[in-house]
Amino acid sequence: MRRYWKSVLFSLSIVTISAFVVFTQKFSIGGNEFGSDAVLGLQLGLDLQGGSHLVYQSDLKDQENNSIPPSETQMQALIKTIERRVNSSGLGEPNIQLIGQDRLLVQLPGITDPDRAKSLIGETARLEFKHRYTDASDPVSENINSGIKNVSLDFYPDPYSDNDQSSTQSSSNDQVTPKPGEPAPVATPIGVFVDFDEKAFSDLQLLQEQLVTSLDSPGYDRLQVEISGAEERVRFELLGTFITETDEGNQFSFMIPADYYDSLDEAKTKFGDSMSIEFISILVGQRDEIIGLTGEDLERAYPGQHQQTNKPIINVEFNDQGTRKFAELTTEIAATSDKIAIFLDDQELISPGVNKPILGGAAFIDSPTFTLDRVNDLSLMLESGRLPVPIKLIQERDVDAVLGADSLSKSYYAAGIGLLLVVVFMVLYYRIPGIFASIALFCYCLVVIAVFKLLSVTLTLSGIAAAILSIGMAVDANILIFERLKEELRTGKTLSMAVNTGFNKAWPAIRDSNVSTLITCLILFWFADQLGATIVKGFAITLSVGVIISMISALLLTQTILKLSANTILSKVLSLYVPAGRKDLL
Repeated sequence: MRRYWKSVLFSLSIVTISAFVVFTQKFSIGGNEFGSDAVLGLQLGLDLQGGSHLVYQSDLKDQENNSIPPSETQMQALIKTIERRVNSSGLGEPNIQLIGQDRLLVQLPGITDPDRAKSLIGETARLEFKHRYTDASDPVSENINSGIKNVSLDFYPDPYSDNDQSSTQSSSNDQVTPKPGEPAPVATPIGVFVDFDEKAFSDLQLLQEQLVTSLDSPGYDRLQVEISGAEERVRFELLGTFITETDEGNQFSFMIPADYYDSLDEAKTKFGDSMSIEFISILVGQRDEIIGLTGEDLERAYPGQHQQTNKPIINVEFNDQGTRKFAELTTEIAATSDKIAIFLDDQELISPGVNKPILGGAAFIDSPTFTLDRVNDLSLMLESGRLPVPIKLIQERDVDAVLGADSLSKSYYAAGIGLLLVVVFMVLYYRIPGIFASIALFCYCLVVIAVFKLLSVTLTLSGIAAAILSIGMAVDANILIFERLKEELRTGKTLSMAVNTGFNKAWPAIRDSNVSTLITCLILFWFADQLGATIVKGFAITLSVGVIISMISALLLTQTILKLSANTILSKVLSLYVPAGRKDLL
């Protein structure tokens, strides 16, 4: 028995891994997620969980209103647009397949709002070019400046301290000398304390909230402040975190930058008793402005390589109207920090800067982070916004979730009954080999389900039918082996020799029958792929997986178990290894 330990160990490993995959609802391997919320974590098709089956056809026409076929690039861009829209909308993950040259199959398993999905898919992609201002200046509300009541200087309050302010601040004349080896103490910042009337205080609260919120965006807003007094006038910018509401009624404190004054006394001396403050403007870190340049103005977009650096770039070309708008935009923002923000369906794709005015209507976009795949994807997205392929719905089929659940339940019963009948027949007729075949059959089912889960095969009713059919085919291989085993035992060979010889002689028949089935599956898959018959395609995929695993199951599991039993006491009762009622063979 020791010579079979490798086969036994390998078989146990496969079965153990398969059991883990099958009975673990969701798991991840190398960052890839497997499983779902359905039974055993399998991916279920429309007919098993409900959803929408939609077929669209291109409705592209020329200037004379004659139908013209779309290009492969246009259809690929359309697929990417639909995938992105459906995924971002929370409607689920679509299964999109190109049928022929101008038709598109869109399957939405588990969808609960088919009307919204159809509306979303049928919309035209919206491509927009916007002027992205950086450090744009917005005026401050007049209520804030007119509502100032009093201005004074003091130490800026610590917003993280719960102690009384006077107990935490040191005198402006106190100089703390650090001990040798210790860092110099940080001076307490100076603040401008301003009292407002009720209206101005309320407006400043909203402004301070806006400034703080902007810190989470790519650009951040600042408040430009000017303070003046007897012999001093300074202007500086403040983030929202440097503006603090105090406990003294309608009062705010604004921090003066630390490098402006060495001490509070110095600041008070320079400003004197007639100090004033003015809020100049709000410097907006980033703001996008619509300029009327859209996908209708884009002639084409395609990937390319820079002539000097050979790095991937995106080439864009505009029509006459787009050339004029693009020239005006690039002339305005050339050599500035402003950018061109490109949005597709209100989602930002890229925001390049402009080095010099572009007047000819043709430009390229480059970036240090560009890869060939990234450039190709962006070009497709720009193309989808420039010329979205008009589509019309030509076929629709909705499956109710309740009907899908009922179909799934009946499929379980069909598979269970089919498996049980096969096991009963094998055990009653083939006896001990039948028991071994049944054990191998259960392991086979476990491995098949695990493979379906790992390959993310979408299981449909036709797929379940193919899986049930593959159970019968798996047993067929065992029957061929057992019949050869019977013939070898008739010649007087020992059980061990009969097992080895039987497997060797049965293998050509098993191989040829399964290969012919796989060829048939390949033909079915090809025709289904060309015609968009997803039911036939699912049947072909599932059956081919089942056939391949059935061969491995018969040649590995069943053979290993039979060889092990040939070295046990069971081998002395040969009548248990021949079909029922055929003792005359021994």
